Amino acid sequence: MHIDFNPSSGPSLGVEMELELVDVRTGELVSAASEILAELGQGHPGGEHPKAKHELFECCIEIITGICTTVEEARADLTATLAEVRAAADRRGLTVICSGSHPTSSWSDQNVTPNPRYARLVDEMQWMARRLQIFGVHVHVGVRTPEKAVAIANALAAYIPHFLAISA
Repeated sequence: MHIDFNPSSGPSLGVEMELELVDVRTGELVSAASEILAELGQGHPGGEHPKAKHELFECCIEIITGICTTVEEARADLTATLAEVRAAADRRGLTVICSGSHPTSSWSDQNVTPNPRYARLVDEMQWMARRLQIFGVHVHVGVRTPEKAVAIANALAAYIPHFLAISA
């Protein structure tokens, strides 16, 4: 199978954070993503915020950076969007957390985001997709060549057990 490689002109990174929307009084997940994203999208093309997005469940908002050249640039980019999401959540008596998985809210109580892509995913995967009550942080690293990407992946392979341990 052939996979196209999209080179980066130089080292770059992008970060995605999946934030849980939580009621400050009960600590439970709340399906408020569409409402918050509609507010944040005001004034942006198509009514969509460029760096705050839907995820599979309505209790989650994903924030993303642009293509960054330094960790500090990525941090500043995330911080700005996080402040917007936090303010909108705060106005609703909510807060945001990023904890991997919510400790008490049940997956069966979560609403799927009204999006054809997610409806198709749930239709195809059923029970397995509905139980995906997970919230992650993704770091994308851009490199110039496929050979460099393979070398980096090979070097990181030795640390997979460590990554799994800290993510548990």
